[in-house]
Formats: sequence, structure tokens, C-alpha cells
Amino acid sequence: MNVIEYNQFKELIAQGHLVVDTRKSDFFGESYIKGSVSIPFDENFIDAYDELTEPDQKILLVTEEAENTAIAKAIKAAGIENTEGFLAGGFDAWKNADNKVDMLITIDAEEFKIDYQFDEFFLIDVRSKEEFAKDHAEDAENIALNDLEQILIEFEAGDSYYVYANTITEAVTAGSVFKKIGFHRVRVVAADYETIKKSGIPLFVKKKKDNAASKFSDN
Repeated sequence: MNVIEYNQFKELIAQGHLVVDTRKSDFFGESYIKGSVSIPFDENFIDAYDELTEPDQKILLVTEEAENTAIAKAIKAAGIENTEGFLAGGFDAWKNADNKVDMLITIDAEEFKIDYQFDEFFLIDVRSKEEFAKDHAEDAENIALNDLEQILIEFEAGDSYYVYANTITEAVTAGSVFKKIGFHRVRVVAADYETIKKSGIPLFVKKKKDNAASKFSDN
């Protein structure tokens, strides 16, 4: 896979190539190339890469350079052919050239609990439909992560949104998708779902059927 020098990388972005940033979520949230999608290089990388990119979309990578060889091998083994290459020098090369960068606003579970009580926003849960049906924060709307970009076009970009997921990584990825398509008033709940539940926010919990009661009512 090619290592692409800064000037060419910037030109390819201008031509419409998508930037996928494989750095860890906390580094991405602090600063990233505007329009990038966060897909950290971990055990879920290939699945997320496949779900969040299109086969005909040319991809550029921003990485931790020490991981380039492993990333290239994983992409090749998965048969992915739309990846053009890595930014030479990684994110530092972009930042040191005095380019504008973007960032995500993140909040922890306790901040989320306070905001939930006093602020007005749309709350998006990007877990699976099955997980959402089991329990979720009250007033949350479920949009699976791989459907997020397609469905968000029906929403108002000027409204305020909060997003949470099973993991911090997934929540940051969702936040990056919001920002990529022009939703700038978004806050990412940087906590896993179990921590969010323990914070004490109101939850909707699916009631379990009482088998004994069901049998009685059938008679």
C-alpha cells in the first residue's frame, strides 16, 4: 500500500477521497482532519471498515505509523481494494502544516446525566435494534451505526444531538459520521453503555412476560 506525501494527500481529499482515521478514539476526538471517519485499528476494524465505507469510495488512511504494516495486511486479507494509502508522517504531518482541524465534544456519563435533566436535544442510540429493544435511555431514538449516515439526511443539521453506543469507540465513530455530513451540534457520550446505565438516567426497560400470568389469562 502506498505512503502518500502530504501535498498529494491534501489534493486527493479535495478530489473527494474519504479519510479514515485509524488512531485510538481519544486521540481522534481531540483533533482530526475535517470530514474524517474514526475507525480505530482494533479487533473490529475490518467489520467497521466494511460497514462504514462504500466499495466504490476511494479511501485515504491516517494512522499511527507503527501500525501501517499490520493495517495493510488486514485490508489485503479482507480483499478490500479501494484504499489508496497512508498519509506520510501520520496526523502530525497534517497538523504541523497549519491546516485547520476538527474535534469532537465529548462528555462523561455524569455530565450526560446532568444534561439529560436540563438541556434540550435529540438523543441517538447507535446500538443494534435488539439491544435497543431490551433497554435504552428514555426518549432515545435508535439508528444502527451502519445506517446512521443514510438516515441522518432526514434530520435537521442545525438541531442539537447527543449520541451514545455500547462502547466509547463506537460512540466516537458515530460522532465522526455526524460531523462528516455537516451535523456540528453533536456531543458524544464517552462512556460505555453499562456505565451510562449506572449513572442513573431514566431507562426504558422491556418487561419480561410473566409465564404464570399468561397461562392464567389463557384459561
